[in-house]
Amino acid sequence: MQLALQYVRTSSYLSTLIGVSLLFLCSQITIPLSPVPISLQTVAVLIIGLTYSKADALKSISSYLALGAMGAPVFANFSGGIVKFMGPTGGYLLGFFAAVWIMCAMRERIVKMGATETILVALIGNAVIYGLGLPWLSKFVGWETAVAFGFMPFVIPGLVKSVLVTAGVRYLQK
Repeated sequence: MQLALQYVRTSSYLSTLIGVSLLFLCSQITIPLSPVPISLQTVAVLIIGLTYSKADALKSISSYLALGAMGAPVFANFSGGIVKFMGPTGGYLLGFFAAVWIMCAMRERIVKMGATETILVALIGNAVIYGLGLPWLSKFVGWETAVAFGFMPFVIPGLVKSVLVTAGVRYLQK
């Protein structure tokens, strides 16, 4: 029994480490836009939300955000610090946590996760990130500018990321 518990703990720690590492690596692949860069962070969030248990997903996102808040350069363009949460991208960062929570909760309730359900969960994850990111960004640049620079450039990439992540996850699950 203790060996089984040890394995579960180790497995959970390893999942968290992999999730944080994936978030970090994806954060560094960016297209520099201002005030919000396009990055592959959301790809990592979607992968975690579609594949991890709720507990491991939340631990991964929480650990990543905590590392960034403490100043570790884990966010886009090797940035970090609590100031990132108070700046234009703070809502998006907090949106990662909410998106993963909602995605995992949806997966728990869906009986059969087919391709349609998987893409729907991924799209909802993206919508949650934008739903928290846009209002926060608008505090800095106004609503119209937030939509123009914090949403519109992300629509097509977000759809493409959702489709590709869904296809990849479904392929790997087979």
